[in-house]
Amino acid sequence: MYAFFKGKVEEIEKDRVVIEVNNIGYEINMPESDLFTLDINQEIKIYTYLHVREDDMRLFGFKNKESLEFFKKLITVSGVGPKVALGIISKVDTESLCVAIATENVDALKSVPGIGPKMAQKIILELKDKVLKEQTDKINIKVKETNNKNVEEAMTALEVLGYTHKQIKEVIGKLDINDDSVETIIRKVLKEVQNF
Repeated sequence: MYAFFKGKVEEIEKDRVVIEVNNIGYEINMPESDLFTLDINQEIKIYTYLHVREDDMRLFGFKNKESLEFFKKLITVSGVGPKVALGIISKVDTESLCVAIATENVDALKSVPGIGPKMAQKIILELKDKVLKEQTDKINIKVKETNNKNVEEAMTALEVLGYTHKQIKEVIGKLDINDDSVETIIRKVLKEVQNF
């Protein structure tokens, strides 16, 4: 219903912001990570989702479309409501979430307050296929753009170390490795994987 709001920041609270759009103040729930970047009187564009229940209507907003789209995915998981989804996005950026889900990294999701092992596994189970399908095209484009035999050699070596082809592609897709040697690519991928 509301794709985005563009206006001036009037108030900033712990979990929400009030922005003025044409003399109307809209209260929008946002991730802490986004709220920390805002200032009073700042002009801002917020991508929004209107959550409607019988007894409640709330706006949830994000500074970028990627976070909004991931929020929408999270709330499709049974047991994950908007507040929980907002909490997840507040603590872990969407790119890291994609990698955590694609690589079935339960610990990365458990690091979010309120997410236990069962919920983490549920999120992975219900979203893994969606995340992999969407990310594969992006990753393939990035890998093709490198046109680098070193990437292929590094991927082969990493598979020998026990990582799956999908896991490696997920991580390589977010790294700048165009001019790197095989060894450097392997080091970068391992460092990224160990961050989770």
